[in-house]
This record gives sequence, structure tokens and C-alpha cells, in this order.
Amino acid sequence: MDRANLAGQTDTTPARSEELLEAQRQIRQLKDTVAALRVRLEELEAGRGEAVQAAVATGADEIRILRTTIATLRDELQALQATRESDVQATVAAGHDEARQLHLTIQTLREQLEREMFEHRDALSRQNKTQHEELRQLHDTIAALRTQLEKPHGS
Repeated sequence: MDRANLAGQTDTTPARSEELLEAQRQIRQLKDTVAALRVRLEELEAGRGEAVQAAVATGADEIRILRTTIATLRDELQALQATRESDVQATVAAGHDEARQLHLTIQTLREQLEREMFEHRDALSRQNKTQHEELRQLHDTIAALRTQLEKPHGS
């Protein structure tokens, strides 16, 4: 038989049937392989989506924690600044109060010194006056005694 005759006829020989069955089995295996690969690809894409979602959730948690930490540290810093400012104000107020007290003490001591100097000058002036008066009286007494001594004794 030649090939031209065979092409026009359906070959139902057992060898041809087996080739067909083998080809159908290969096609079914290929379809099964494609289906299995498609399922695996979908699983990988779902897993990748879950991994991305987990990474996003983890990142969001880290951001939330960092923001909370920043807020806490900011509050602590503001509290420290307020305490420092309060301490500075208290120190300045204490310094002003001490300076005021020192000025008052200086003024009081100055007034006391001036009063004592005035009293001392007044006491010196009275003492000088008394001394001059005593000196005058002593001169008068000396003059009177001299006059008596110079008088002749028999009178």
C-alpha cells in the first residue's frame, strides 16, 4: 500500500489506536500538569499577598509604636523643660529676694551708722562744750585765785 491510498482512508489498526490513546494520555497529563501549576501559582500569589499584608501590618505596628514612643519622649521632654524653667524661675526669685534683703540690710546698717555717727558727733559736741565750760570755769577759778594771791594778805 502506498501512502496516498492510506491518507484517504481511516486507519483503524491497533497500532494507530494505541498512538491515539498515548497522545490522549499525554494531553490529559499535560492538562493535569497545567491545572496543578495554575493551582500552585494561585497559592504562591495568595501567599505573597498574605506576606505583603503581614509586612504592611508589621510596618503599621512599628509606626504606631514609634509614634507612641515619640509622643512619650516629647511629653517627658516638655515636663523636664517645665521643671527646669520652674527651677530657674525659683532660683531667680530667690536671688532677687536675697538681693532685696541684702539691700534692706545695707540700708538698715547705713541708717544705724548715720544715727550712731550723729549721736557720736552730738556726744563729742556736748563733751567739747562741757570741756570748754570746765576750762572756762578753771580759767575763772585760776584768775580768781591769782587775784586773791596777789592781794596783800592783810586786808
